[in-house]
Amino acid sequence: MSRDCKKGDNPVTQTEAEAPARGDLVSVDNTGLRRIPDRIPWVVLLVIIVELGERFTYFGLSGPLQNYIKNPYGGEQPGALGRGQAVATALGNFFKFWAYASTVLGAIVADQFLGKFKAILIACGIYVVGLTILVTTATPSAINGGSAFGGLVAAMVIIGAGTGGIKANVTPFCAEQYQKAHAYVKTLKSGEQVIVDPELTVERMFLWFYWAVNIGALSPLITVNVETHVSFWLAYLIPLIVIVIVAALFLCSNKLFLKSRPQGSPIVDAARTVHIAIAERSFEKAKPSALRENGKIDQYPFANKSGYTDYSVEKVKTGITACKLFLLFPLYFVCWTQIWNNLISQAGQMALHGTPNDLLQNLNPIALIIFIPLLDFVVYPLLRRYKINFRPELKVTAGFFMAAVSMVYACVLQHYIYKSPPNSIHVWIQAPIYLLVGFSEAFVVITGLEIAYTKAPESLRSLVSALFWLTIGIAAAICIALAPVSQDPYLVWMYGSLAIVGCLGGILFYLGRLVDTENAPLPPVIINLVSRAIMPRDSIVILGAGIIGLNVALELSKRGYGRHVTVIAKDLPGDIHVDYTSPWAGANFSGISGNDPNALRWDKAGYLALMQLIDHGAEEAKYLAKTQSTEYWDDEPNPNKIRSVSEYLRDVQVICKTDLPEGVAFGLRFTTITLNAPAHCQHLMSLLSRPSYGSVKFIRREISSIEEAFISSHTKIVFNCIGNEARTLAGVQDAKCYPTRGQIVLVKAPAVKENMMRHGKDYETYIIPRPSSDSTVILGGYLQKGDSDSRIREHETRSILQRTGDLLPVLTNGETKVLKVAVGFRPSREAGARVERQDIQPGRTVVHNYGAGGTGYQAGMGMAQDAVNLAQDILVFLGEASKL
Repeated sequence: MSRDCKKGDNPVTQTEAEAPARGDLVSVDNTGLRRIPDRIPWVVLLVIIVELGERFTYFGLSGPLQNYIKNPYGGEQPGALGRGQAVATALGNFFKFWAYASTVLGAIVADQFLGKFKAILIACGIYVVGLTILVTTATPSAINGGSAFGGLVAAMVIIGAGTGGIKANVTPFCAEQYQKAHAYVKTLKSGEQVIVDPELTVERMFLWFYWAVNIGALSPLITVNVETHVSFWLAYLIPLIVIVIVAALFLCSNKLFLKSRPQGSPIVDAARTVHIAIAERSFEKAKPSALRENGKIDQYPFANKSGYTDYSVEKVKTGITACKLFLLFPLYFVCWTQIWNNLISQAGQMALHGTPNDLLQNLNPIALIIFIPLLDFVVYPLLRRYKINFRPELKVTAGFFMAAVSMVYACVLQHYIYKSPPNSIHVWIQAPIYLLVGFSEAFVVITGLEIAYTKAPESLRSLVSALFWLTIGIAAAICIALAPVSQDPYLVWMYGSLAIVGCLGGILFYLGRLVDTENAPLPPVIINLVSRAIMPRDSIVILGAGIIGLNVALELSKRGYGRHVTVIAKDLPGDIHVDYTSPWAGANFSGISGNDPNALRWDKAGYLALMQLIDHGAEEAKYLAKTQSTEYWDDEPNPNKIRSVSEYLRDVQVICKTDLPEGVAFGLRFTTITLNAPAHCQHLMSLLSRPSYGSVKFIRREISSIEEAFISSHTKIVFNCIGNEARTLAGVQDAKCYPTRGQIVLVKAPAVKENMMRHGKDYETYIIPRPSSDSTVILGGYLQKGDSDSRIREHETRSILQRTGDLLPVLTNGETKVLKVAVGFRPSREAGARVERQDIQPGRTVVHNYGAGGTGYQAGMGMAQDAVNLAQDILVFLGEASKL
């Protein structure tokens, strides 16, 4: 990874994002504060512009298609092919089917091979090729020469592939530009304290994303008029010019975007996970913890892979749940599709008075352009102010019913068209249909995109988004089958049948969501009352009070479950004991962790979460600090690790080879996070004991078995964060666990202001300043696997002082004073940390969370998120999650 370079070169750089106003993290459940969305990153605007341009292109070329195919060239109405309404409707639906079905291919290419950015860029190029064919075969000479039909079909296939590549990836790519995961409290200029909620921010991003979609969908206002008054080829040339411009803009903005890399074989891995779940008849039994317990782990080679964990299975399960929700969406889109074909033909049977028959379809995007800001600035804030929870299933159900009402209106209108003299009913009487469908989209489509993004595993977001768009393709295929009745004299019955379908779909969706335990079937107020009445404090037990256990308690508190938590440990923050490792830690973010997918993911989650706490001045950040860091590796580090950290570390810079010390193969500079380990642990315990954090209870107790951790008949979940004792604790006895001995020297060194580390083959040298500690610094160290000798070794102390002095000469300036030498045992584990769920008997669940080795402070928050997610189906019945 090292290279020769000039000083000042910055091969890998990511600057610090603008920090929001300072705030404190507290439990929403206890504050009652109003929730608001965060500011959307400005770079999202660039992605939205690209989507606006793509939608301008797609709808601009789609608008004239019905007339282009249906009407003959040179007739009273614009036309070219003269194939009739049934063929025009069938081909139009084929185009929609292929455009949205190809999203699955676009997702596979992005998730597995190219990444979202490259996939979008290549799809733009495919778009340009298809539109070029359409323009050249839509000229009068091509139409008269008989090549227009073949050109149209070829263009549809190519353009559809380009559409799929963009649609599958642009939505998750847009949302990924916002990286914050935790809510925080902010004081507005008015003096009001509010909670800035990332989930509301994502909701806002999707609202405005879809608003831009509908700005682009106004393009038929231009193209159908050009079609009517000039020619089809010019109408198609306009979208071609637009897609070229947005592709160039997207390419030029390359360095501004946050990009997630393709992750090898996530789709294949998900398919293998589903295969195991089918074979075991449930995802719970497919988890490695359950397979080990039942003696089946060796039956599935894939289950022995390091990336196959309880959490990975749970994420695939969640993604499958999201996809199951999409099964009813084609019933909505069958109604929605009518505004792009049959209703255009219906308009042709009405009194136009100079209005193009395909103009009124633009009322649909106009309705959304007005309605979306109304939702964002008026309706949703008003509902939140009065604590009215307009849940996703209610939004989707409302959208289904609106679409059904629009089809009822179309049915009645078609009846009167048949009864009245030809072309006697004014075309603008159609307007309520387009308005109703537009309003319904704001509830169905935007909510569907949110579900696709928030429920999907990170590595499969493009695929799950593609499966959502695929429902439009399925609806188009259904409409192709309906082509024989999509013409006179059957249209009254067709629209009436679609109204019934839309209504039935809404009812089924609502009823289906009621049985989804992950989305609390009862109103939150009832859940809270029940939980306070019957759920005692010891419903959740955390075993262990090191940094891992404290982070789990904090995560539970932020989600509103703090009042149910009891922490049990032999050693509590403030204690000094060789087996109580957390207080001895240097406590920083570094490259010491492993290269497996779990370690990389936990590192990223931990770094972003800790940085967010510091940015917002949160209470939990009292003993945290941003510190400049330099790290060296004697051997080249794993390229996957460097690529991963380069995506999110702030101010990251690869050190030029010419600037590396002798014997060093690779170096990195970045902004790290340092922690005052003992003070931070004591502070977390103090915070968690407060009412605002749920008054978490701490008990000093030594237990002899995991069963004993279920301290009463009310205990439902035990989070096993016991560290090194996992080797011997009855009911766990994990033979993969081992201690990794470390010896450190605590010094007072006022001149040390930066973090420095050197990763050797059989040693670790590190200099870690402790924030808020009167200039104390941790010097180390050693990584001695399996060594449980607690005695201080003088020769190791001398080695540490020598190595750290060589690494940072300022330590030898005479001011450095040795305060203490200590030994601690990192709780390590072969094959990496264990974050798994184990249902030991009905009503009793253990979530194991241990084995982080020396990475507890940097990966602990990410591990805690995974651990709590594994028990979410049980936690939902303990009380309303605060999402803070």
